[in-house]
Amino acid sequence: MIAALLLFMQVGVAAPQNLVVRQGEAVKVVPVTGTTRGSYIRADLLAQALGGTASNAPNGHYRVLLGDTRIELIEGVPFARADSFLVPMTLPALRSGNTFLLPFQVAAALIPRYGSGFFYDVAARELRIFTTTVARRAPQPAAVATSDQPASSSSSRSDTPSRPRAPRRGVRHLVVVDAGHGGPDNGMTGPIGGGPRIIEKFVTLSVAKMLADELRNSGVDVLMTRTTDTLIALSDRGRIANANKGDLFVSIHVNATGSRGPSAARERGFETYFLSEAKSEDALRVERMENEAVRFETGAYAPKGDPLSFIINDMAQNEHMRESNDLAETIQQGLKTFHPGPSRGVQQANFAVLRGSYMPAVLVEIGFGTNPDEAEFLNDEANQRQIAASIARSVLDYISHYEARVGGGTQ
Repeated sequence: MIAALLLFMQVGVAAPQNLVVRQGEAVKVVPVTGTTRGSYIRADLLAQALGGTASNAPNGHYRVLLGDTRIELIEGVPFARADSFLVPMTLPALRSGNTFLLPFQVAAALIPRYGSGFFYDVAARELRIFTTTVARRAPQPAAVATSDQPASSSSSRSDTPSRPRAPRRGVRHLVVVDAGHGGPDNGMTGPIGGGPRIIEKFVTLSVAKMLADELRNSGVDVLMTRTTDTLIALSDRGRIANANKGDLFVSIHVNATGSRGPSAARERGFETYFLSEAKSEDALRVERMENEAVRFETGAYAPKGDPLSFIINDMAQNEHMRESNDLAETIQQGLKTFHPGPSRGVQQANFAVLRGSYMPAVLVEIGFGTNPDEAEFLNDEANQRQIAASIARSVLDYISHYEARVGGGTQ
């Protein structure tokens, strides 16, 4: 609630003279009315531009319907109800004759946050309508050319389960595969108590390359955020995915305990995260550990500390939260079939690497490198390939299920 109020207060300061509504190449312009109280926009014109409806509702309410999202306001009341959420505003809604006027913040903040498929670009001063989740693109060549080729498979895949059906013919999907850490940032090292040494940045790169190989062999385009032992800023990884119009973002990591004692060495298992507020102390610990990589970044690569930008990024990412959760569940179920460690379930945390990727995005902790047995498992190339193949199958399963949900093959 505090974040929403802060957003409304800041967005409302710089309302343009006209609101630009953009959907692909199509552009509509909705006038913004300045008053002594602040900037307003006609509810009927805004709803029409967004493909929705606006009308009077019972008990003096005014209702805007945008797909499955219902927004209700009352004249003179500085609150709006978005479905079941009561949202504070810095200005009340107004009536002018038969015309109902909405505070500009409704277009710039409330609709993008609680509606489905909207994002307000503060710099461009335009409200964008976009297709959610896995984009449907016409046939095109692979969008990515990397400096290094993914590791080729020297082992037979006959011992792995058959792949699910490939994505629909004529539709190319781009999966962004992110190998955690790199360069001066080793990530975790282990195990506790001795044994074969494990360094996270090398394991994640190896698994990421194998994952890319599996996906490409199944007809999916792949972009790797890094293909060598180099440092990529956490804030740049999402930007890379966005700039290349990625459909999914998968980040590979190795977990570690929060202490070094004998009991900590026994901690083990695998878990998959999506971006949201951490709900447990353990999730907060993992969040802090993975976000520490920012200390290796120079000022040129570090994210800007603009609280408004952070909130707007959170709004855009919130659009994909449900799909990210579904993808995480699918990956977690796949790893259960063979991983020797226990399933620690699907978790949520505020990972810096996931914040800026405006697509379904997950972070997979493939095991605990601090556990001697699990470190040995993760260091083995055959096991790395099995992990990669499982994640690839889960990604393909997710894409297939998504396509079936949204239209069964129509574009």
